[in-house]
Amino acid sequence: MQGQIEADTAGGTGGRPVLKVGVVGGGRECLDLVRLFQARGPERLGAKIAGLAEPDPEAAGRRFAAEQGIPVFRSVEALMEMPGLDLVVNLSPDPSAAERVRRMKPEHVALIDRPAGGLLEGLVEDALSLMGRLGAQADELSRVNSFVGAMAELTEIGVMILDDDYRVAWINRSALNRARLTREEALGRYCFQISHNARTPCDSLETPCPMKETLRTGQLAHAIHEHMDQGQASYCDVSTFPLFNRKGEAVQVLEVIRDITSDLNAKLERRTRAIKDDLARLVQEDKMISLGKLVASVAHEINNPIASILTFNKLMLKTIREGTPPPEELAAFERYLDLSVLEAQRCGRIVGNLLSFARRQPIEPKRIDLAEILDRIVTLIRHQMDLANVSLEVSLDKTPLEIWGDYTQIQQCLTNFIFNALEAMPDGGRLAIRGGPDAAGRLVRIEIEDTGSGIAPEHLDRIFEPFFSTKAEGHGVGLGLAMVYGIIRDHRGRIEVESEPGRGTTFRVLLPPGPAGGDGLMEAGS
Repeated sequence: MQGQIEADTAGGTGGRPVLKVGVVGGGRECLDLVRLFQARGPERLGAKIAGLAEPDPEAAGRRFAAEQGIPVFRSVEALMEMPGLDLVVNLSPDPSAAERVRRMKPEHVALIDRPAGGLLEGLVEDALSLMGRLGAQADELSRVNSFVGAMAELTEIGVMILDDDYRVAWINRSALNRARLTREEALGRYCFQISHNARTPCDSLETPCPMKETLRTGQLAHAIHEHMDQGQASYCDVSTFPLFNRKGEAVQVLEVIRDITSDLNAKLERRTRAIKDDLARLVQEDKMISLGKLVASVAHEINNPIASILTFNKLMLKTIREGTPPPEELAAFERYLDLSVLEAQRCGRIVGNLLSFARRQPIEPKRIDLAEILDRIVTLIRHQMDLANVSLEVSLDKTPLEIWGDYTQIQQCLTNFIFNALEAMPDGGRLAIRGGPDAAGRLVRIEIEDTGSGIAPEHLDRIFEPFFSTKAEGHGVGLGLAMVYGIIRDHRGRIEVESEPGRGTTFRVLLPPGPAGGDGLMEAGS
């Protein structure tokens, strides 16, 4: 709370100080506040509403205040000109209203800004400060307690005042609603009975008791508690403040309970979304690395049909320039053109495969054919395998190798496995790709086996960890297999690895064949 409260005295209160309160905003919250003040009166509450600022003449709070004889103004500026104000309570939803109040109010005038937000914390802080200054006067302490209680009833945050034996001395409406108790049922009960349905005070690492810490240190304490209600977990931010007697001894504790379940869920959702976005970016970057490896191989694959087309066209052009070709030459030309079309189509397929591989597409679960994906990958890297002196054996079951999943992600996984196999055989070797149902006939199985260097036993348990790599520096950062693992898991599948140093490695991917795995993938990729 900003400023210092300088209360005036008013008739009918026995000469006690009365807070002169100005209210900004005339909506429903204002109406409740004015009704509360009018019902209790300045004699009991020790405070009165001196004026109200609200531009809308039809606002419920403004109309009621005018009916009660409270001065009403159309602007914050006019309210701030009232003499003798001690406190301004801002209930306006307009963010600029609070800024105008802060800018225009006299320095000694305190400000409570919007109870639904940060009202309680500022209110408690200033109430305690006020009690410290007026501690010697019991009647004024009672007034402040009444004022705090009245304002605490307006907030949606749970508030309890606890004696040093953990019994509830006071509890607000929000805390009662959360506990599903009446005020009569709650008063005098132990706080741990109300909050946790327990027999003893909270005293564990999972549920520490902030009240114990406050009583021990005389300072604010804080903890996060989990509450179970009909099998549903909710989470509360529990803060405790000491309440001192005139001797400076903490004799009671003010406990503030704020439900943060929705806040935690929102943060978790944002964090999960960020992780998914990062994973998608890393997958795309890994694809670009793989794409770079494919370019040289594809260039050679395209060069051969282009050379054939060029040869055929030169031959036909030479014949035409020598004169009208005879009928037997025209028949040869037709064969040349057929071959040129076939070679051009071959180039188109190679380029199409490359573009399909490079294109960044949204996650789109559908039925996909693993045999088709493997055929595309092999087409793109066959020349690279020839250069590396790696022989290829492909053995796919006649049963359709169909699964439900995202085409681009599965293509990236299989490409990653094949590239890893080629890199494990720098001096040549054999690459075997096998596919079919698993032994139980429930899953689709793809095996990629190489005769390369193999994986050391001490590394097998770590190969799917992010940033773990056995490659030399500059040859990868260890994200490929980690991303592959995450993608296969999202597709409700699993990966098995068999390896022996010096003899090679086999990666076995097992995926569900039908759309049963699609629901999980939709959630993971949404």
